[in-house]
Formats: sequence, C-alpha cells, structure tokens
Amino acid sequence: MHPAFLRELSTIMDMSGTAGCEKMKTPGNMRRRLQALSWLLLVVAVGLGVHFTIQFITKGDSAHSGESPAVPKILELETTNPERARKARAGMHRYDEICRLCHHRDGHGGRFTPSLAGKTAIGVETMLNLYRDGHKVGPMTELMAPWAKELSDEEVQNLGIYIELLN
Repeated sequence: MHPAFLRELSTIMDMSGTAGCEKMKTPGNMRRRLQALSWLLLVVAVGLGVHFTIQFITKGDSAHSGESPAVPKILELETTNPERARKARAGMHRYDEICRLCHHRDGHGGRFTPSLAGKTAIGVETMLNLYRDGHKVGPMTELMAPWAKELSDEEVQNLGIYIELLN
C-alpha cells in the first residue's frame, strides 16, 4: 500500500483523545479521513471480489474448470511420439498456471482476451517470443509481456505444442 495512505489510515485510528477529536471536527480533516477510509473499504471489497472470482474460476463448476480438451490427443501422442507428449503435458501444466484464467480451458479466450484456437505451435512460439523481446504486438502487449518474459525457451516451446493440440 502507498505510504501516504498508510499514514492517513494510522491517523484515523489514533483519533481517540480530545486533541484527536478536535482535529477530526475540521471539515478538511474529516473529509480526508473519510476518503481514506472509503478507499480502504473499496480496496478490501475489490480484493475479496477478485479472490472469490478466481476461486470460482479455478475450482468451481464453470467453462474454466475441468480436464483439458487436449488430454485425449496427448494420450494418443504418447504412443507415437512420447517426447512430444511429454512437452505437451509440461505445456498443459504451465498453461493451467498462467494462461487458463484469461484464455479459458479450451483456449477460446473470453470477452476481452483473444482466442488461441487454430494457432500452430510455431505461431504461439513466435508471438510469445515477440512479447518477451519487448515488441508491441497489439492491444494486449502490456498484459502479455510480463507473463511471456518469465517463460524459459523450453516453456515457450511446450506451450506452443500444447496450444496447437487444443484445436
């Protein structure tokens, strides 16, 4: 939290004595303190909303939850190309950790996030590498770049293989 906000909040909490009550009675101080308190309540409310939304999405019964639609393809791939299947499984786990919340279980995106359906492994790798290298790719660059920058080359390749299997 911002230090000035914390100081303001501690001032509100310390208003127990007579001198504090006198300070509270001035209109400017009262307004500032009420604003600080209302911001605190807003932050807490938004935090709780985000927490419960994420809990619903990741654990609830929704389009975001359940087994990946790529699992049958990965199982089939294990018999023909075990190394690629291993990479796809690793990509699936990483996708669940960082991509699924916005792009959904099946990769079709949401109201504000693009679909990954129909993307090839090379196409996914190229986009992630552009984000990692700091190129402006589109309107979601500011959102995607931090996620992409934390990925290793191997994770980028694994995600590409997995996302290709979502189709």
